Amino acid sequence: MSTHSPSLWRVLSETWRIIIGHPRHFLALSVLFLLPISFASIIYTFLVQPTSLHSHYLQSLFLVSTPDPKTGNSQLLISILYILSVFLFSLCATPSITYSTFTAFYGKPVKFVSSLKSILVSFFPLLATLFVTEIILGLIIFAFALLMLVAYNGLVLLGVEMDYNSGYFLVFVTVIAVFLVGLLVYLLVEWCLSNAVVVLESKWGFAPLKRSSYLVKGMRKVARSNMVLFGILGGLSSMWYSNLIANAGGSSKGWIVVQMAVYVVFSTLLSLYGMAANTVLFVYCKELHGKMVFQRDEEMGREYVRLATDVNVV
Repeated sequence: MSTHSPSLWRVLSETWRIIIGHPRHFLALSVLFLLPISFASIIYTFLVQPTSLHSHYLQSLFLVSTPDPKTGNSQLLISILYILSVFLFSLCATPSITYSTFTAFYGKPVKFVSSLKSILVSFFPLLATLFVTEIILGLIIFAFALLMLVAYNGLVLLGVEMDYNSGYFLVFVTVIAVFLVGLLVYLLVEWCLSNAVVVLESKWGFAPLKRSSYLVKGMRKVARSNMVLFGILGGLSSMWYSNLIANAGGSSKGWIVVQMAVYVVFSTLLSLYGMAANTVLFVYCKELHGKMVFQRDEEMGREYVRLATDVNVV
């Protein structure tokens, strides 16, 4: 395989080849770990949907009942349970799909039991890495908020009119928001391979973030495009679902159920494809940095020697 920087299309096509080559394996993992996440989002919508968005009509689709929306404790409990379920299923899906994709990439046998075992090995390292990532992002947001407060007070002391309805205030907030979003996007690109590093290189904490930043060098454009592509698809899917919920009262129950089933299947497959594509990107990044070239060249050398020997024998 060439060590030249691959395109996004190459990453996506290789991901497709891997998934299609092992359909039952990835289907089983998706049903176990990704499908519950998609289905939970629908149930969560039923349980917390305000009456203005036809919640009673939606609840009748699956014969579910909800507590009074005014009972804050019940709503808080539902939200906590939803977040925990998504969090736990995601921590199980990431290592199993990452390990399976990496194994299939090199043509090795993909075993379901081995994929499940990878969850036991990587669950807590992933949890620790996520914890570190959230702390760093939280500190950055806090620093920007503090900077915004200091800058605001400084401009007020300089005599700049900073009323909430003034154009100066709007420009000020926009500039701060652009810088913050730009920095967060940059870090997400730099750290996009951190989960794969945790699963496949047995690192955790801050080390996967640093390692990902190193590996993504030379591949930032592809990594950014990959992130934007799946972000857009996920955003469009969420917008479609939100519009579906908002207009549910004007459609038949059967048609609404069909559309929701399509949404669940699409979001599940999108999550699967995104995780697998991220693993393929990780492999290409490692090869680009020469970490696997020697091993593969060595294997090719052994194969060449064997073929040459066979020819001489003949």
